[in-house]
Amino acid sequence: MADANAFTFQVPQCEPGVSLKVPAPDGVTLKIPLPPSILPGDQILMGKGADGNWTVTKVLRGVAPETQWRSPEQMAAECQSAEAVKVRLDTTKGPIFISVVPSWAPIGAQRFLQLIDDGYFADIAIYRAIDRGLIQFGVVQSTDKRSTQYSKLPDDKLVGIPYAEGIVGFAAAGPGTRKSTVCIMKADFRTQLGKGELGTPSTETPFGMVCPESMATMHLITCLGDIPQCGGAGPDPVKLETMGNAYIRSEFPSCDFITGAARA
Repeated sequence: MADANAFTFQVPQCEPGVSLKVPAPDGVTLKIPLPPSILPGDQILMGKGADGNWTVTKVLRGVAPETQWRSPEQMAAECQSAEAVKVRLDTTKGPIFISVVPSWAPIGAQRFLQLIDDGYFADIAIYRAIDRGLIQFGVVQSTDKRSTQYSKLPDDKLVGIPYAEGIVGFAAAGPGTRKSTVCIMKADFRTQLGKGELGTPSTETPFGMVCPESMATMHLITCLGDIPQCGGAGPDPVKLETMGNAYIRSEFPSCDFITGAARA
């Protein structure tokens, strides 16, 4: 929901009690302190008063119908099916193999494979890595031709794929904003992400899963902490976009990188 005087956003994965920077429909960036009771996945409704100030009007939790998740056995079989496409991400900790399953999220899967085929994932910082959380990568410098090469994607529909450990999907800042930033889950977040009635369009639609033989390598990625926008002390994606990898290598020399990617 979004109009001139009201909008809704979902609380991202972040530490309890942090302040979030959230863009409002009028162009103002709001700094919203989260009470400890607010959890990742909660929906926060914002309203603009007659004085022009934005305030929290309501917090919703558990409003979506209980999702019927596919079983681990079903997901493993689909990752080995004829439609699955295996890709290899070369990282500074070693290769990570991913099974992409187009039927899970056709639009997202097509874009991810396009990025693989185009050579997008070369010298890409894994700038967000949270212990028992997730890893995130895909931001490039604004002067890099890759930054404007791809348009934002419409949302895929929920098909019951849980955000389990090893699940791969795109990061998003709201409906219709998926582009080229990818997240891999380091833990099970099905109680917070990807919930809703099957067939509902959502940004939280996984398109693949880390192969079992690569789970250990995925967990070796250095965890620098959450991004400052979510209260962490890790790399700032805005500075990464502005200054490029020189910023990462100067201030976070232990940061891991995606060095290349290809279909396996």
